[in-house]
Amino acid sequence: MDFKKLKDEALKLKNKAVEVWKDAVEFSAGKLADSSLTLKTTQDLEKFIEKSSTTTWKDSSTWKEKKFKHQVIIIFVDLKSDFFKELLYKLPVLSTKAFSQNIALKAADINMKDIDSKKYKIWKQETLAVFQDKEVIKTLEGEEMIQKVVKSLSLDINKSIEEL
Repeated sequence: MDFKKLKDEALKLKNKAVEVWKDAVEFSAGKLADSSLTLKTTQDLEKFIEKSSTTTWKDSSTWKEKKFKHQVIIIFVDLKSDFFKELLYKLPVLSTKAFSQNIALKAADINMKDIDSKKYKIWKQETLAVFQDKEVIKTLEGEEMIQKVVKSLSLDINKSIEEL
């Protein structure tokens, strides 16, 4: 076999591997998009935001009432964008950071029907919103800002968001 045939065979093999890799990425992105990590309807969105309500608990020995504040983080993004495909692989990292502080985190389709962008303070395509007591308390807009939260070495997601 001469060098040209060997080179052509290697090129064909490389192209086939790239195609298979792209198909795998598309398949994985589709499965993750359909998973519980994403919110697709406004009813799901409202139900998830309900988790940010403050809860009360009474100590049975002292009868003192304690209040626990909860937060949820929602990343609003277009499910058909390239950024969403990148975000799907970073969501587990963000979920881990959020879980370490007892915060729930999900992605939501920015194009869902009947979404009130003023209520959720969505001004750009990609927005990270932090909810507490069913109200938006902090937002980060744009891919770069969300990427900084992901790439931050700190596990304290609240601190990372506040610094930005």
